[in-house]
Amino acid sequence: MMPVTVPVGRKFTYLFFALLAFGLAVSYSNGFGIGFYFDDTYGIANNPAIRSLRNIPSFFVNPHAIWTEPTQVDLRPVLLITYAVNYAISGVQPWSYHVLNLILHFIASVLVFIAVRDHIWWPASERGADGAARIPAAAAALFFALAPLNSQPVNYIWARSALLCVTLYLGAFLAFLRHRWTLGSMLFALALLTKAIAVTLPVIFLVHDFVYRDRSLYPTIKSYIRDWQRLIVSLVLLGFLDIAYIGYRHFFLPDWTATARMASGVTPWIWFMSQWSALLYYVRLFIWPDGLSADHDFPAATSLLATRAWGSLAVLLLWAAFALKAARRYPQVTFATAWFFLTLAPESSFAPLAEVINDHRPYIASSLGLSVLLAWVIDRAAALIAQRQRQTVFIAASLILCAAALPVNRYRTWQWSDSLRIWEDTTRKSPNNGRAWMNTGLAYMGRGDLVSARRYFERARDLTPQYAWVYMNLSVLETNEGHPEKALAQAQEALRLRPDVSMTHYYLGEALEKMGRANEAAAAYQQAIRLDPRYNAPRVALARLGKFDPQSESAMMSAGLHALYGGRDPNAAIVQFRKVLEKNPNHYGATFQLAKALDQAGKPNDARPVWEQVLKMAEENKDKDTANTARTRLAEPAVASAEFSQEETMKKGLDLLYARKNPNAAAAEFRKLLVRNPNHYGATFQLAAALDQAGIKAEARPIWEKMLKLAEATNDKETLKMVRDRLARRDQ
Repeated sequence: MMPVTVPVGRKFTYLFFALLAFGLAVSYSNGFGIGFYFDDTYGIANNPAIRSLRNIPSFFVNPHAIWTEPTQVDLRPVLLITYAVNYAISGVQPWSYHVLNLILHFIASVLVFIAVRDHIWWPASERGADGAARIPAAAAALFFALAPLNSQPVNYIWARSALLCVTLYLGAFLAFLRHRWTLGSMLFALALLTKAIAVTLPVIFLVHDFVYRDRSLYPTIKSYIRDWQRLIVSLVLLGFLDIAYIGYRHFFLPDWTATARMASGVTPWIWFMSQWSALLYYVRLFIWPDGLSADHDFPAATSLLATRAWGSLAVLLLWAAFALKAARRYPQVTFATAWFFLTLAPESSFAPLAEVINDHRPYIASSLGLSVLLAWVIDRAAALIAQRQRQTVFIAASLILCAAALPVNRYRTWQWSDSLRIWEDTTRKSPNNGRAWMNTGLAYMGRGDLVSARRYFERARDLTPQYAWVYMNLSVLETNEGHPEKALAQAQEALRLRPDVSMTHYYLGEALEKMGRANEAAAAYQQAIRLDPRYNAPRVALARLGKFDPQSESAMMSAGLHALYGGRDPNAAIVQFRKVLEKNPNHYGATFQLAKALDQAGKPNDARPVWEQVLKMAEENKDKDTANTARTRLAEPAVASAEFSQEETMKKGLDLLYARKNPNAAAAEFRKLLVRNPNHYGATFQLAAALDQAGIKAEARPIWEKMLKLAEATNDKETLKMVRDRLARRDQ
């Protein structure tokens, strides 16, 4: 094999830029028409906040600006600014969004090249624009840029949070390494305001300084710590920005933010165990990307005894031990390993999220982690195979790997270019993922193939019977097929499952409107607006109803009944029934329903005089059944006047259990709720989990047995499996 003459300095850098641009063009030039999928719909396409640049100041203080549904909140103002700029350029035409994504990915890859060339590769004597490190640096950057695992952040517009944050993070890291503190602080602040994963930068900076320290000056940890003053400026700036960011989030985000993101029934410990196998799966996808999926159904690990849990942990510990042992001879291995674990820690340690894995999460970990490790492995292999022609073998092997990635990326981009292709691919790779089946059904329904849509929707319902969005889509399907009664039943089931979501009320309103029940439909639309004032569809629907008078007695009664029985919101119902009684103090139905609403709102003392009025009215109307109901209620002993809200009690319990790590106090809250509602599904599950965490497993077992019956009654397969696994374990 003839040795390869490799240019140096600027010529090499320009050659690298050309290869990088060529690789990205081949991989992604067919992706500028990829539309808005999945979270794109809620965060971009239907998000009114990004439709005017005048809204930019609100992005910094309004956690609801990021999402159209008020049940999901976050503060990512810099990310939203980029979407607003894209919207100003091309509206909902996706090309400008993809142009910016590609630019960011190009810049991030260049920053990887510079960081490896000048600060990470070892030995240090090979670093610099003219040094030998430029070749493995270029290889690492190309591996990062062309890895099929990283195609999702480029093609999936909502995953720009990873692209933008990592680009700013890498820039800040380089700036601090070069003591450009003002620039570094600005970039770090922008990275934090893009995505919370950036909080790890102070630790990464410190790890880099320690791993690459001059061992002649600092042979021991003690001697290294003794000279802490030289790092004071960098660490104070980084630490201050981290603390300020945490305080900023604490001030503006509601207390329930973290809870809303958790998958049902996943504790921090279950999440932590699940991430062991997830981390190794990311490594596998980086090397062999056959399992790329828009929405994985990667299972959670519920027991340490499962091979997938302890086996994965053993591999990770061996990896970490090897990396530590290599610190003197190959510090790039130690640092790249630390980068992989530390940058993934915010999302892959103890903070449960909605999905165990997703393809864009390891984008940051692959930048100076997996890409550097792969370059090192090839470099070592080349040295063993052909020491004299090591550089030639290394370049050849690296180019072969990059060339092999190009058709994979282009094919994956082709899949993303069509909603039906990407979701059918997802159902093949994630066959137990109900959301994937539902989204495939949506793609078929959008093309008018209602038969295929029904097949996919029904499969989604079988897999995720507690997922309200499946029933909303089934309601639309039944309407399209001319089955109004079935459409109503599906919409009612969606509402039962998620009365806190504005869309369930909207789709119920649509079903009622199709049946000619205008007042009830209007009440549902009004409730949708109350839950999410930015939601425009119900406003359009109300305007469509024309002569509907929201202040009429019948309209207010419908709104009250919908809030009380459909939305399970007794306080909203109280407002409506009192409005009716202001107009007509002797309205029989409003009086009765107000009494019931006050009881459900935890205001029994306020309810008592209303029940007395109900009894008087019932006797005058000779309504024996209602009179007996009122007498029974009035015969109950007086209850303390402190308000009791199931929703607030549940939130308090979840906060105590997962945020404050106080399972005993949490158990007390869940028990309060179960006194009022003995079959409350969520409280039963969380009480069992709290008792387990408190170590009171003997008390937890009968609660788990009760949970098993509740899950069987609702055909909740995911919870059934989890509960059975728990009951199969011996109580310690």
